This record gives sequence, C-alpha cells and structure tokens, in this order.
Amino acid sequence: MLLFNNKRRSISMCIIGFTGIILITFLYIHSPSNDYPINPIQINIYHHENLINTPTPRILCLILTSPKNFLSRTRAINETWGPRCTGYYFVTEHDPKTLTSEEIKFIEKVPLAPIKNITAGYDHLTQKSTLAFLFAYEYHLNDFEWFIKADDDTYVFVDHLKTFLSEQNSSEPVTFGYNFKVIIILKSHNSTTFY
Repeated sequence: MLLFNNKRRSISMCIIGFTGIILITFLYIHSPSNDYPINPIQINIYHHENLINTPTPRILCLILTSPKNFLSRTRAINETWGPRCTGYYFVTEHDPKTLTSEEIKFIEKVPLAPIKNITAGYDHLTQKSTLAFLFAYEYHLNDFEWFIKADDDTYVFVDHLKTFLSEQNSSEPVTFGYNFKVIIILKSHNSTTFY
C-alpha cells in the first residue's frame, strides 16, 4: 500500500510540475515585450559606427605546418581562416624532390615563408617558431602591429582576435597566450617535491 501511495504521489508531482512549466511558458510567450524595445536600425548604426571608429589591427599570421599536412590541414587553413589575417605565411620545411605533383601544385599557390634550414620534425618546433619570428622581424616589422604563431591544427577566429587586439597597445612588448605549467621534481633524501 505504501508503494502504491508513493507512485501516486510521484505521478501527481510530475503532473503538477509539467502543468507549471506549461503555464510559465504560456505566460512568457504571451507577455508584452515593451520592456525591451529593440530597434534594428539603431543596432546597425551603432555597430557600423564602432567599425568606422575602431582601427583594425594589422596581423601577420605565421602558421607552422609540414609537408605531410599540405593537402589536408594546410589546405583547410588556406581556404578558411588564413586569408582573414592581414597577411599570412605557412612556415615549413620541404624538399621538392620528395613531394608529389599535387603537393607541388598546391604549395605554388600558397604563401610559404622563404625560410631555409628548417630542421624537420616535431622535436624542432622551437627552432621553426624562432625562425618564423626572425623572418617576420627582418621583413615585416613595420608592416604589421601584431604577429601570431599558430600550428596547422589550430582554428583562429580572426575577427575575434582583431577585436581583442584593437583594445591592446601594440607598442607595448607583450605576449598573449597560455603559459604551460612546467613540473619540476626536486628529490631530497627523504621526500619528493613538485613545483
């Protein structure tokens, strides 16, 4: 009998809850919206005025890639977010002797940074990044306010990046990004400490 009463009570509570949700939804949908008047013309004018008064930051995107990704990741970036940068280069090591004819045709159509002596391999990403920034410094320092380094497995919302950077001081030496936490293990005779 107790089990039957609990089931009955549960069903009653579900019906009351469901009725309440329907009532709240009905009242919300049919309530007047005069409290929040929206004029689309004002919104468009405001947005347009902000675009006129806000200078767009000039961004050079340096995208690290490798020959094995030319026809997949590199192509995808070249067809999506890469051209939204003010300027962009793919930074890669490549030997035309080892590329297929399709890869050669592709790299002839994309902006490759003319950097020599890049060591191939994941273990040499620091060297590739350093050479990319040295290239940007040597040839494009006065052409752009901002320089971004991205990998070929990255998608950048360039419009959001431009909005963020338009609020920053490009004359200030600053780096934006995520700082990885380095784990240092110190061992002593009696214990191990992690920092």
